[in-house]
Amino acid sequence: MAWRPAGVNKASNKSHVSRHTKSSSSSLPLSSSSSSSCSPTLQILAFETAKCMVRLVALYKSLSDDEFHRLRNGIMKSPGVVTLNSDDETYLLSLACEEMLENLDQAAAIVSRLGKKCIDVELNRFDIAYHNMKQGIIDARTLDFNTEHVVKAIDQMEKYVCSTSVLYASLVGVDEMEISKRKKWRRNSGSKIDYFNEEISSRRKQVLHFRKISLWNQTFDKIVALMAQIVAVIFVRICTVFEPFVSSLPCITTKNRNFNRLHYNSNPKSPKGVTFRLSSITKIDKFITKIRYMDVKTEKNQMLVQSAPENTVGAAGLALRYANVIIMAEAYFYSSKMITNDARGYMFEMLPMNLKQMLRGKLKSHWHKDAEAREGQQGVAEGWKAALEEIFEWLAPVAHDTMQWQQERNLEQRNLDAKPTVLLLQTLHFSDLERTETAIVEILVGLSCIYRYENRGKRGGIC
Repeated sequence: MAWRPAGVNKASNKSHVSRHTKSSSSSLPLSSSSSSSCSPTLQILAFETAKCMVRLVALYKSLSDDEFHRLRNGIMKSPGVVTLNSDDETYLLSLACEEMLENLDQAAAIVSRLGKKCIDVELNRFDIAYHNMKQGIIDARTLDFNTEHVVKAIDQMEKYVCSTSVLYASLVGVDEMEISKRKKWRRNSGSKIDYFNEEISSRRKQVLHFRKISLWNQTFDKIVALMAQIVAVIFVRICTVFEPFVSSLPCITTKNRNFNRLHYNSNPKSPKGVTFRLSSITKIDKFITKIRYMDVKTEKNQMLVQSAPENTVGAAGLALRYANVIIMAEAYFYSSKMITNDARGYMFEMLPMNLKQMLRGKLKSHWHKDAEAREGQQGVAEGWKAALEEIFEWLAPVAHDTMQWQQERNLEQRNLDAKPTVLLLQTLHFSDLERTETAIVEILVGLSCIYRYENRGKRGGIC
Protein backbone atom coordinates (compact mmCIF):
# COMPACT_ATOMS: atom_id res chain seq x y z
CA MET A 1 0.00 0.00 0.00
CA ALA A 2 1.39 3.39 -0.96
CA TRP A 3 2.14 5.71 1.90
CA ARG A 4 -0.43 8.50 1.68
CA PRO A 5 -1.00 10.84 4.62
CA ALA A 6 -4.47 10.76 6.09
CA GLY A 7 -6.72 13.64 5.15
CA VAL A 8 -5.03 14.38 1.84
CA ASN A 9 -7.21 14.28 -1.27
CA LYS A 10 -5.16 12.11 -3.60
CA ALA A 11 -7.19 12.94 -6.68
CA SER A 12 -6.92 16.69 -6.17
CA ASN A 13 -3.16 16.47 -5.69
CA LYS A 14 -2.78 14.39 -8.82
CA SER A 15 -4.70 17.02 -10.79
CA HIS A 16 -2.48 19.69 -9.27
CA VAL A 17 0.63 17.83 -10.41
CA SER A 18 -0.98 17.38 -13.82
CA ARG A 19 -1.53 21.13 -14.17
CA HIS A 20 2.14 21.77 -13.39
CA THR A 21 3.19 19.14 -15.90
CA LYS A 22 1.06 20.59 -18.68
CA SER A 23 2.31 24.08 -18.08
CA SER A 24 5.93 22.97 -18.41
CA SER A 25 5.64 20.45 -21.23
CA SER A 26 6.22 22.94 -24.02
CA SER A 27 9.94 23.12 -23.30
CA LEU A 28 12.20 20.08 -22.91
CA PRO A 29 15.77 21.29 -22.32
CA LEU A 30 18.52 18.71 -22.02
CA SER A 31 19.85 19.84 -18.66
CA SER A 32 17.97 19.29 -15.41
CA SER A 33 19.69 22.32 -13.92
CA SER A 34 18.33 24.63 -16.57
CA SER A 35 14.87 23.08 -16.47
CA SER A 36 14.34 22.96 -12.71
CA SER A 37 12.25 26.14 -12.75
CA CYS A 38 9.64 24.59 -15.07
CA SER A 39 9.84 21.01 -13.83
CA PRO A 40 6.78 19.78 -11.91
CA THR A 41 7.09 19.29 -8.15
CA LEU A 42 6.77 16.00 -6.28
CA GLN A 43 3.79 16.94 -4.09
CA ILE A 44 1.97 13.75 -2.99
CA LEU A 45 4.86 11.62 -4.26
CA ALA A 46 7.08 13.28 -1.65
CA PHE A 47 6.33 10.52 0.84
CA GLU A 48 7.24 7.65 -1.46
CA THR A 49 10.35 9.58 -2.43
CA ALA A 50 11.27 10.01 1.23
CA LYS A 51 11.03 6.25 1.79
CA CYS A 52 13.29 5.69 -1.21
CA MET A 53 15.79 8.18 0.19
CA VAL A 54 15.75 6.38 3.55
CA ARG A 55 16.62 3.12 1.81
CA LEU A 56 19.47 4.76 -0.10
CA VAL A 57 20.90 6.49 2.97
CA ALA A 58 20.68 3.26 5.00
CA LEU A 59 22.50 1.40 2.21
CA TYR A 60 25.14 4.12 2.00
CA LYS A 61 25.78 3.96 5.75
CA SER A 62 25.92 0.16 5.76
CA LEU A 63 28.77 0.30 3.24
CA SER A 64 31.08 2.52 5.30
CA ASP A 65 34.47 1.14 6.30
CA ASP A 66 33.35 0.74 9.92
CA GLU A 67 30.13 -1.08 9.01
CA PHE A 68 31.88 -3.41 6.56
CA HIS A 69 34.46 -4.20 9.23
CA ARG A 70 31.63 -4.91 11.70
CA LEU A 71 29.99 -7.20 9.14
CA ARG A 72 33.12 -9.25 8.52
CA ASN A 73 34.56 -9.34 12.03
CA GLY A 74 31.45 -9.04 14.17
CA ILE A 75 28.21 -10.23 12.60
CA MET A 76 29.66 -13.00 10.43
CA LYS A 77 31.78 -14.35 13.28
CA SER A 78 29.04 -14.23 15.90
CA PRO A 79 28.48 -17.65 17.54
CA GLY A 80 24.88 -17.95 16.34
CA VAL A 81 25.68 -17.26 12.68
CA VAL A 82 28.70 -19.59 12.76
CA THR A 83 26.83 -22.39 14.55
CA LEU A 84 23.55 -22.29 12.63
CA ASN A 85 24.25 -20.64 9.29
CA SER A 86 27.84 -20.92 8.08
CA ASP A 87 31.44 -20.10 8.88
CA ASP A 88 32.27 -19.66 5.18
CA GLU A 89 33.16 -16.00 4.78
CA THR A 90 32.79 -16.00 0.99
CA TYR A 91 29.32 -17.54 1.19
CA LEU A 92 28.11 -15.10 3.86
CA LEU A 93 29.52 -12.11 2.01
CA SER A 94 27.79 -13.23 -1.16
CA LEU A 95 24.48 -13.28 0.76
CA ALA A 96 25.12 -9.78 2.10
CA CYS A 97 26.08 -8.51 -1.36
CA GLU A 98 23.01 -9.99 -3.02
CA GLU A 99 20.66 -8.51 -0.43
CA MET A 100 22.22 -5.06 -0.79
CA LEU A 101 21.99 -5.24 -4.58
CA GLU A 102 18.34 -6.24 -4.40
CA ASN A 103 17.61 -3.35 -2.04
CA LEU A 104 19.41 -1.02 -4.44
CA ASP A 105 17.39 -2.43 -7.36
CA GLN A 106 14.18 -1.55 -5.52
CA ALA A 107 15.37 2.00 -4.92
CA ALA A 108 16.57 2.34 -8.53
CA ALA A 109 13.15 1.19 -9.77
CA ILE A 110 11.51 4.05 -7.87
CA VAL A 111 14.09 6.56 -9.12
CA SER A 112 13.51 5.31 -12.65
CA ARG A 113 9.75 5.71 -12.32
CA LEU A 114 10.10 9.22 -10.91
CA GLY A 115 12.54 9.98 -13.71
CA LYS A 116 9.77 9.45 -16.27
CA LYS A 117 8.14 12.62 -14.89
CA CYS A 118 11.28 14.71 -15.34
CA ILE A 119 11.74 17.36 -18.02
CA ASP A 120 15.38 16.41 -18.64
CA VAL A 121 15.43 13.63 -21.23
CA GLU A 122 18.56 12.16 -19.64
CA LEU A 123 16.80 11.76 -16.31
CA ASN A 124 13.91 10.27 -18.30
CA ARG A 125 16.27 7.50 -19.31
CA PHE A 126 17.69 6.62 -15.91
CA ASP A 127 16.48 3.04 -16.38
CA ILE A 128 18.95 2.74 -19.28
CA ALA A 129 21.76 4.25 -17.22
CA TYR A 130 21.12 1.84 -14.36
CA HIS A 131 20.95 -1.12 -16.71
CA ASN A 132 24.33 -0.07 -18.09
CA MET A 133 25.75 0.19 -14.59
CA LYS A 134 24.70 -3.38 -13.87
CA GLN A 135 26.63 -4.42 -16.98
CA GLY A 136 29.74 -2.59 -15.74
CA ILE A 137 29.37 0.27 -18.23
CA ILE A 138 30.24 3.11 -15.91
CA ASP A 139 33.07 5.54 -15.27
CA ALA A 140 33.71 5.21 -11.55
CA ARG A 141 36.17 8.09 -11.30
CA THR A 142 33.43 10.61 -10.52
CA LEU A 143 31.68 8.34 -8.01
CA ASP A 144 34.01 8.13 -5.02
CA PHE A 145 32.22 7.00 -1.87
CA ASN A 146 33.60 9.45 0.67
CA THR A 147 34.04 12.62 -1.37
CA GLU A 148 32.78 15.88 0.07
CA HIS A 149 30.02 16.35 -2.50
CA VAL A 150 28.65 12.84 -1.89
CA VAL A 151 28.61 13.36 1.88
CA LYS A 152 26.76 16.66 1.35
CA ALA A 153 24.27 14.91 -0.91
CA ILE A 154 23.58 12.34 1.81
CA ASP A 155 23.16 15.13 4.38
CA GLN A 156 20.74 16.89 2.07
CA MET A 157 18.69 13.74 1.63
CA GLU A 158 18.50 13.24 5.39
CA LYS A 159 17.25 16.83 5.80
CA TYR A 160 14.61 16.26 3.15
CA VAL A 161 13.51 13.05 4.86
CA CYS A 162 13.27 14.78 8.23
CA SER A 163 11.20 17.72 6.95
CA THR A 164 8.95 15.41 4.92
CA SER A 165 8.38 13.26 8.00
CA VAL A 166 7.33 16.36 9.95
CA LEU A 167 5.02 17.31 7.07
CA TYR A 168 3.39 13.89 7.22
CA ALA A 169 2.87 14.19 10.97
CA SER A 170 1.38 17.69 10.50
CA LEU A 171 -1.06 16.42 7.87
CA VAL A 172 -2.14 13.59 10.16
CA GLY A 173 -2.59 16.12 12.99
CA VAL A 174 -4.85 18.32 10.86
CA ASP A 175 -6.88 15.30 9.82
CA GLU A 176 -7.34 14.21 13.45
CA MET A 177 -8.43 17.72 14.44
CA GLU A 178 -10.99 17.74 11.60
CA ILE A 179 -12.42 14.43 12.84
CA SER A 180 -12.62 15.72 16.43
CA LYS A 181 -14.31 18.87 15.21
CA ARG A 182 -16.97 16.89 13.34
CA LYS A 183 -17.64 14.74 16.41
CA LYS A 184 -18.07 17.83 18.60
CA TRP A 185 -20.35 19.42 16.01
CA ARG A 186 -22.60 16.35 15.98
CA ARG A 187 -22.84 16.55 19.78
CA ASN A 188 -23.80 20.26 19.54
CA SER A 189 -20.69 21.24 21.53
CA GLY A 190 -20.70 24.71 19.99
CA SER A 191 -18.46 26.21 22.67
CA LYS A 192 -15.51 24.13 21.51
CA ILE A 193 -15.94 24.60 17.75
CA ASP A 194 -14.11 27.93 17.82
CA TYR A 195 -11.16 26.28 19.56
CA PHE A 196 -10.97 23.60 16.89
CA ASN A 197 -11.23 26.16 14.10
CA GLU A 198 -8.33 28.16 15.52
CA GLU A 199 -6.22 25.04 16.10
CA ILE A 200 -6.90 23.72 12.60
CA SER A 201 -6.05 27.09 11.06
CA SER A 202 -2.76 27.17 12.98
CA ARG A 203 -1.85 23.64 11.94
CA ARG A 204 -2.68 24.31 8.32
CA LYS A 205 -0.19 27.15 8.36
CA GLN A 206 2.41 24.70 9.68
CA VAL A 207 1.55 22.34 6.85
CA LEU A 208 2.11 25.09 4.30
CA HIS A 209 5.48 25.86 5.86
CA PHE A 210 6.63 22.24 5.84
CA ARG A 211 5.44 21.78 2.28
CA LYS A 212 7.76 24.59 1.23
CA ILE A 213 10.86 23.14 2.91
CA SER A 214 10.21 19.45 2.34
CA LEU A 215 10.25 17.19 -0.70
CA TRP A 216 6.67 18.23 -1.45
CA ASN A 217 7.87 21.46 -3.07
CA GLN A 218 10.98 20.05 -4.80
CA THR A 219 11.06 19.38 -8.53
CA PHE A 220 11.28 15.91 -10.03
CA ASP A 221 14.43 16.87 -11.94
CA LYS A 222 16.32 18.09 -8.90
CA ILE A 223 15.41 15.15 -6.65
CA VAL A 224 15.81 12.43 -9.26
CA ALA A 225 19.24 13.80 -10.15
CA LEU A 226 20.21 13.75 -6.46
CA MET A 227 19.03 10.17 -5.93
CA ALA A 228 20.47 8.95 -9.24
CA GLN A 229 23.87 10.14 -8.09
CA ILE A 230 23.63 8.19 -4.83
CA VAL A 231 22.36 5.06 -6.61
CA ALA A 232 25.46 5.13 -8.79
CA VAL A 233 27.77 5.80 -5.84
CA ILE A 234 26.28 2.91 -3.87
CA PHE A 235 26.52 0.51 -6.80
CA VAL A 236 30.19 1.31 -7.33
CA ARG A 237 30.85 0.94 -3.61
CA ILE A 238 29.15 -2.49 -3.51
CA CYS A 239 31.27 -3.64 -6.44
CA THR A 240 34.42 -2.24 -4.82
CA VAL A 241 34.08 -3.82 -1.38
CA PHE A 242 32.56 -7.15 -2.41
CA GLU A 243 34.45 -7.78 -5.66
CA PRO A 244 37.28 -9.77 -3.98
CA PHE A 245 34.68 -12.21 -2.62
CA VAL A 246 31.86 -12.22 -5.20
CA SER A 247 33.02 -13.18 -8.68
CA SER A 248 29.67 -12.45 -10.35
CA LEU A 249 29.97 -8.68 -9.84
CA PRO A 250 30.82 -6.59 -12.91
CA CYS A 251 34.37 -5.30 -13.14
CA ILE A 252 34.25 -1.58 -12.46
CA THR A 253 36.97 0.25 -14.36
CA THR A 254 38.53 3.57 -13.46
CA LYS A 255 40.67 3.94 -16.56
CA ASN A 256 38.83 3.09 -19.79
CA ARG A 257 36.86 6.01 -21.19
CA ASN A 258 34.95 3.93 -23.73
CA PHE A 259 31.85 3.69 -21.59
CA ASN A 260 28.62 5.55 -21.00
CA ARG A 261 29.72 8.23 -18.60
CA LEU A 262 27.69 9.26 -15.61
CA HIS A 263 28.61 12.79 -14.58
CA TYR A 264 27.25 14.74 -11.65
CA ASN A 265 27.63 18.32 -10.53
CA SER A 266 26.37 18.79 -7.00
CA ASN A 267 28.00 22.03 -5.99
CA PRO A 268 25.77 23.22 -3.14
CA LYS A 269 26.63 26.85 -3.87
CA SER A 270 25.25 26.61 -7.36
CA PRO A 271 21.68 27.97 -7.62
CA LYS A 272 21.11 25.54 -10.45
CA GLY A 273 21.29 22.60 -8.08
CA VAL A 274 22.26 19.07 -9.04
CA THR A 275 22.71 18.05 -12.66
CA PHE A 276 22.74 14.57 -14.10
CA ARG A 277 24.55 13.61 -17.28
CA LEU A 278 24.45 10.43 -19.32
CA SER A 279 26.97 11.20 -22.07
CA SER A 280 27.35 8.61 -24.78
CA ILE A 281 31.03 8.43 -25.65
CA THR A 282 30.80 5.37 -27.87
CA LYS A 283 28.23 4.51 -30.51
CA ILE A 284 25.78 2.15 -28.82
CA ASP A 285 22.57 3.29 -30.53
CA LYS A 286 21.47 -0.27 -31.34
CA PHE A 287 21.98 -1.34 -27.75
CA ILE A 288 19.99 1.63 -26.42
CA THR A 289 17.19 0.95 -28.89
CA LYS A 290 16.79 -2.55 -27.50
CA ILE A 291 16.47 -1.39 -23.91
CA ARG A 292 14.90 2.03 -24.43
CA TYR A 293 11.59 0.90 -22.95
CA MET A 294 13.08 -1.44 -20.38
CA ASP A 295 12.09 -0.64 -16.80
CA VAL A 296 14.28 -1.64 -13.90
CA LYS A 297 12.73 -4.88 -12.68
CA THR A 298 12.87 -6.03 -9.09
CA GLU A 299 11.48 -8.92 -7.12
CA LYS A 300 11.06 -6.99 -3.85
CA ASN A 301 13.83 -8.92 -2.17
CA GLN A 302 12.16 -12.23 -3.03
CA MET A 303 15.04 -13.69 -5.04
CA LEU A 304 17.33 -13.98 -2.02
CA VAL A 305 14.52 -15.09 0.27
CA GLN A 306 13.61 -17.87 -2.12
CA SER A 307 17.21 -19.04 -2.53
CA ALA A 308 17.48 -20.69 0.91
CA PRO A 309 18.67 -24.34 0.56
CA GLU A 310 16.19 -27.13 1.29
CA ASN A 311 17.83 -28.04 4.61
CA THR A 312 17.32 -24.56 6.10
CA VAL A 313 14.71 -23.07 8.41
CA GLY A 314 13.76 -20.50 5.77
CA ALA A 315 13.06 -23.13 3.12
CA ALA A 316 10.73 -24.86 5.60
CA GLY A 317 8.92 -21.56 6.23
CA LEU A 318 9.58 -21.75 9.96
CA ALA A 319 11.92 -18.82 10.63
CA LEU A 320 9.40 -16.50 12.31
CA ARG A 321 7.70 -19.32 14.21
CA TYR A 322 10.96 -20.65 15.61
CA ALA A 323 12.15 -17.14 16.44
CA ASN A 324 8.98 -16.60 18.47
CA VAL A 325 9.43 -19.89 20.35
CA ILE A 326 13.06 -19.08 21.18
CA ILE A 327 12.23 -15.55 22.36
CA MET A 328 9.34 -16.77 24.52
CA ALA A 329 11.50 -19.49 26.07
CA GLU A 330 14.23 -16.92 26.76
CA ALA A 331 11.73 -14.62 28.46
CA TYR A 332 10.46 -17.41 30.73
CA PHE A 333 13.98 -18.58 31.49
CA TYR A 334 15.09 -15.19 32.80
CA SER A 335 11.77 -14.33 34.46
CA SER A 336 10.64 -15.27 37.93
CA LYS A 337 7.01 -15.23 36.84
CA MET A 338 4.95 -18.37 36.50
CA ILE A 339 4.35 -19.93 33.10
CA THR A 340 0.57 -20.11 32.84
CA ASN A 341 -1.21 -23.07 31.31
CA ASP A 342 -2.33 -20.90 28.39
CA ALA A 343 1.20 -19.69 27.69
CA ARG A 344 2.61 -23.19 27.97
CA GLY A 345 -0.04 -24.53 25.62
CA TYR A 346 0.50 -21.67 23.15
CA MET A 347 4.24 -22.30 23.01
CA PHE A 348 3.75 -26.03 22.54
CA GLU A 349 1.18 -25.54 19.75
CA MET A 350 3.64 -23.33 17.87
CA LEU A 351 5.86 -26.36 17.34
CA PRO A 352 5.42 -28.50 14.21
CA MET A 353 4.42 -32.13 14.75
CA ASN A 354 7.93 -33.57 14.48
CA LEU A 355 9.20 -31.26 17.23
CA LYS A 356 6.24 -32.06 19.46
CA GLN A 357 7.03 -35.74 19.17
CA MET A 358 10.75 -35.16 19.74
CA LEU A 359 10.04 -32.99 22.80
CA ARG A 360 7.63 -35.53 24.32
CA GLY A 361 10.15 -38.33 23.82
CA LYS A 362 12.97 -36.35 25.45
CA LEU A 363 10.84 -35.32 28.42
CA LYS A 364 9.53 -38.85 28.93
CA SER A 365 13.10 -40.13 29.05
CA HIS A 366 14.09 -37.48 31.61
CA TRP A 367 11.06 -38.10 33.84
CA HIS A 368 11.79 -41.86 33.81
CA LYS A 369 15.37 -41.29 34.92
CA ASP A 370 14.21 -38.88 37.63
CA ALA A 371 11.78 -41.42 39.05
CA GLU A 372 14.67 -43.82 39.50
CA ALA A 373 17.10 -41.29 40.98
CA ARG A 374 14.83 -39.12 43.19
CA GLU A 375 17.92 -37.36 44.49
CA GLY A 376 20.13 -34.49 43.42
CA GLN A 377 17.31 -32.71 41.58
CA GLN A 378 18.40 -29.25 42.72
CA GLY A 379 21.87 -29.88 41.35
CA VAL A 380 20.36 -31.02 38.05
CA ALA A 381 18.33 -27.81 37.87
CA GLU A 382 21.48 -25.73 38.36
CA GLY A 383 23.21 -27.72 35.64
CA TRP A 384 20.36 -27.04 33.22
CA LYS A 385 20.49 -23.33 34.07
CA ALA A 386 24.16 -23.13 33.16
CA ALA A 387 23.61 -25.11 29.96
CA LEU A 388 20.66 -22.97 28.85
CA GLU A 389 22.52 -19.74 29.52
CA GLU A 390 25.24 -20.87 27.12
CA ILE A 391 22.70 -21.83 24.45
CA PHE A 392 20.73 -18.61 24.75
CA GLU A 393 23.92 -16.56 24.40
CA TRP A 394 24.30 -17.63 20.77
CA LEU A 395 20.74 -18.70 19.85
CA ALA A 396 18.72 -15.74 21.15
CA PRO A 397 20.52 -13.02 19.09
CA VAL A 398 19.71 -14.86 15.85
CA ALA A 399 16.05 -15.15 16.90
CA HIS A 400 15.86 -11.45 17.79
CA ASP A 401 17.51 -10.49 14.49
CA THR A 402 14.93 -12.63 12.67
CA MET A 403 12.10 -10.68 14.28
CA GLN A 404 13.83 -7.35 13.65
CA TRP A 405 14.44 -8.17 9.97
CA GLN A 406 10.73 -8.86 9.52
CA GLN A 407 9.64 -5.82 11.53
CA GLU A 408 11.89 -3.51 9.53
CA ARG A 409 10.16 -4.62 6.33
CA ASN A 410 6.66 -4.55 7.80
CA LEU A 411 7.22 -1.01 9.09
CA GLU A 412 8.93 0.19 5.92
CA GLN A 413 5.83 2.14 4.91
CA ARG A 414 6.12 4.33 8.04
CA ASN A 415 9.68 3.99 9.26
CA LEU A 416 11.98 6.85 8.25
CA ASP A 417 15.01 5.83 10.30
CA ALA A 418 17.95 5.69 7.89
CA LYS A 419 20.21 3.37 9.87
CA PRO A 420 21.86 0.16 8.65
CA THR A 421 19.35 -2.66 8.78
CA VAL A 422 19.60 -6.31 9.81
CA LEU A 423 20.76 -8.59 7.00
CA LEU A 424 19.08 -11.87 6.16
CA LEU A 425 22.31 -13.78 6.88
CA GLN A 426 21.95 -12.76 10.55
CA THR A 427 18.57 -14.46 10.86
CA LEU A 428 17.24 -18.00 11.11
CA HIS A 429 16.36 -17.94 7.42
CA PHE A 430 19.61 -19.59 6.32
CA SER A 431 20.02 -21.64 9.52
CA ASP A 432 20.47 -25.40 9.33
CA LEU A 433 17.04 -26.88 10.11
CA GLU A 434 18.26 -29.91 12.06
CA ARG A 435 20.69 -27.96 14.25
CA THR A 436 18.08 -25.30 14.95
CA GLU A 437 15.41 -27.80 15.92
CA THR A 438 17.85 -29.69 18.15
CA ALA A 439 18.69 -26.46 19.97
CA ILE A 440 14.99 -25.56 20.39
CA VAL A 441 14.15 -28.98 21.85
CA GLU A 442 17.14 -28.69 24.17
CA ILE A 443 16.03 -25.35 25.62
CA LEU A 444 12.42 -26.50 26.04
CA VAL A 445 13.50 -29.70 27.78
CA GLY A 446 15.88 -27.71 29.97
CA LEU A 447 13.19 -25.16 30.83
CA SER A 448 10.76 -27.92 31.75
CA CYS A 449 13.36 -29.63 33.93
CA ILE A 450 14.25 -26.41 35.74
CA TYR A 451 10.63 -25.72 36.57
CA ARG A 452 10.03 -29.29 37.71
CA TYR A 453 13.23 -29.77 39.72
CA GLU A 454 12.93 -26.45 41.51
CA ASN A 455 9.45 -27.49 42.63
CA ARG A 456 7.83 -24.27 41.52
CA GLY A 457 4.33 -25.27 42.55
CA LYS A 458 1.93 -25.50 39.62
CA ARG A 459 4.24 -23.88 37.13
CA GLY A 460 5.13 -27.12 35.41
CA GLY A 461 7.02 -27.62 32.20
CA ILE A 462 6.31 -26.95 28.55
CA CYS A 463 4.13 -29.99 27.99
